[in-house]
Amino acid sequence: MRRAHAQFGAFPAGSDAVLLPEGVRAKRVLEVFLYGGLSQWETLYFVRNYGTPTDPQYANQQYYTFANSNGQMLGTCGMGTFDTVRTFGQDALGASVEIGGFAHRLWQRPDVVDRMRIVVQKHNLEPHEAAVPQALTGRPVGQPTAAGLGAHIQRARLDAGATPGRASPHSYVFATGGISSDNVAAAAAPGMHPGGARPLLIKTDNAAKFTDLLNRSTVGMDARPRHDALVDAYRGQYESRLLWPNGTRVRSPRTDDFIVAFNNTRNVDAIKAVLSSGLFATQPGNACSRSRSRDIPLTGLSAAAQLLTHPTEPASYVCVSDIGLYEASGGGGYDTHTNNAADTAMNFDNMLKSLLAIINAPGETDPRKLSLDDTLIILNTEFGRTPVAQGGTGRNHHPYGYVTAFIGGPTLKGISGAIGPDGNAQSFATPAQNRIGALLALGIWPFSSEAFAVSDVPGASGEIDAAIRSMAACLGRMP
Repeated sequence: MRRAHAQFGAFPAGSDAVLLPEGVRAKRVLEVFLYGGLSQWETLYFVRNYGTPTDPQYANQQYYTFANSNGQMLGTCGMGTFDTVRTFGQDALGASVEIGGFAHRLWQRPDVVDRMRIVVQKHNLEPHEAAVPQALTGRPVGQPTAAGLGAHIQRARLDAGATPGRASPHSYVFATGGISSDNVAAAAAPGMHPGGARPLLIKTDNAAKFTDLLNRSTVGMDARPRHDALVDAYRGQYESRLLWPNGTRVRSPRTDDFIVAFNNTRNVDAIKAVLSSGLFATQPGNACSRSRSRDIPLTGLSAAAQLLTHPTEPASYVCVSDIGLYEASGGGGYDTHTNNAADTAMNFDNMLKSLLAIINAPGETDPRKLSLDDTLIILNTEFGRTPVAQGGTGRNHHPYGYVTAFIGGPTLKGISGAIGPDGNAQSFATPAQNRIGALLALGIWPFSSEAFAVSDVPGASGEIDAAIRSMAACLGRMP
């Protein structure tokens, strides 16, 4: 017999203190996964007096490891000069943190900066194969409960029953390019949720094949009704073998997954209506004096904006994998084992240009663009880069102190945690807290057997305390 389940994501009795008001919480999430591991020193976390050439302990570290090549890229990319002070706020150690030169486009949009929170994070997994899934699910590799943020959100939307009869997904993942063993597709993992919670996974670098699949050309338009009737008959025959004598069905998650997939196939026309033919149209890109006829991050972010602002069936979650205008030496957009300055400057600038173009500026009310009043944007990455050089021009993997960013929705400006002068985090949030904070921003309760536990939040003494700690770290909010 199946056990009864409460509505997933519903806040339990006694938790009203950590439920954000309806007008404050976000309605949708755009997650940009900076695949490869973003170098924090030149982008989102620059402390001007750390690692200077005269530092008695850590000379020529952090930003100053490549001060000369960084300065050259500032000029090449038209980002201004190193001398320009762009103070963002103070970290938990009282250090003055600036947004680095390679993120200069943010300072052209103070409306975005004023809605941004920089979150210091830390874990102990150096390989991409382990760090990428943990960053996207909040869980180490191998745990059956590891689910992407989109799966939690889609499950909550389905259980709430807010849009009965809707055929299109609530969550999408554009897991593009990269090395298959790194498992960027973990963003679409359903974990212990039923199959219906799985986000729709699309490879934007092969969107033409995806369009062909939606056309169901191997079946043919005329044969579709007969094909679907035959498969439905087989489904009914199999399900009849799973019934107890009293008529109730045994639990069979794989059967449930098949039924969801089959129903999605039958509803393909409704899905096509949301995924317009030009959604993944090829667009050229240019950044830092380099150009390319096909800018995959730009294509992904443009498609994400269309899905999140769809007039009748808007998405609640889209994850875009940023593999860069050109891939870095180690793969992805930011795995800079060589050419850290050039590749980080080019790819981060390209991403910011594409992202800011789909966010309404002050006074702008374009319905095709995102509003920070109801949209939470997360800049996520699997780890940062070392504060010292690897070889002559690169940086190695550094999960011991890196940053992500929460922008818009209920986020309050500030810095959570701190990275010390040695390049390691002194106070930090965990990858699980990153996911928990995002769910709370949407008004989704994150603690359940399918999602997260109190033990995922260090030092928490109960679910309410874990929620308070995660909201403070990721959103800057206290009840």
